[in-house]
Formats: sequence, structure tokens, C-alpha cells
Amino acid sequence: MSTVLEPRRLEDLEEESLIAVELEWQRRAKGAKPWTNTEYLDRVAAVHARYANFRRWQQQHPQAVA
Repeated sequence: MSTVLEPRRLEDLEEESLIAVELEWQRRAKGAKPWTNTEYLDRVAAVHARYANFRRWQQQHPQAVA
């Protein structure tokens, strides 16, 4: 009996990436060199940009996504 894995939604993956950034923000807040607000927002923006680029690529290459 084989298990079929459903592909994960891109929105879920993006949310997980944002949660990882948030956890890193919290971890570093307790350390010697916490992130500045600008560093945090830069990392959040990078996550959004990465997934926006991937969505754009999916729209341009629908045959590769199937």
C-alpha cells in the first residue's frame, strides 16, 4: 500500500518561512547581537520576494508545475 503525498500549498510554505524568521528574531533577541527592526523587516521582505518570484515562474512555466 503506497501513500500519495499531496503537494503542499505555496501559501503554507510561505507562512512556514515567515514563522522561521519570527523564531529566529525571538532567538536572537535573547542573545548578544539581536536583529534590528530593519534587519527583521528585510528578512520578511526577502521571504515575500522569494515566493513572489516563484509564483511568477510558475505562471510562466505551467507545464513544469503539473
